[in-house]
Amino acid sequence: MFKIFVIIIILFHKISLSEEFKLVCSETNVSPKSELSSSFSKIVNFKEQTLLNYSGGYFDNVLLFGRNEIVLNNKVFDTRSTYNIYTSKWITYKGQFVKIYNCTKEKRRF
Repeated sequence: MFKIFVIIIILFHKISLSEEFKLVCSETNVSPKSELSSSFSKIVNFKEQTLLNYSGGYFDNVLLFGRNEIVLNNKVFDTRSTYNIYTSKWITYKGQFVKIYNCTKEKRRF
């Protein structure tokens, strides 16, 4: 009976884990004259190669979801962004401004 209970717990634990990560990004060097936000969160699914807005940075369109980075374009706010998957750096470009964000990955459970 105990073995069956342990197997059921392991199976439900594997099912409850998701392939999604919540990226929590905050600016490395605060620049006061920029219109860009200082922090934001995104939900990234590396398996299905999708990106959802959680807070900040709305209207981002994914142009490329590659092995090493994600490239985004935002036509509403006229910005371009790249996220390096290995270094967890998010860089946003708008006109003359460049903002660099450090991101942390948080595993999501549903």
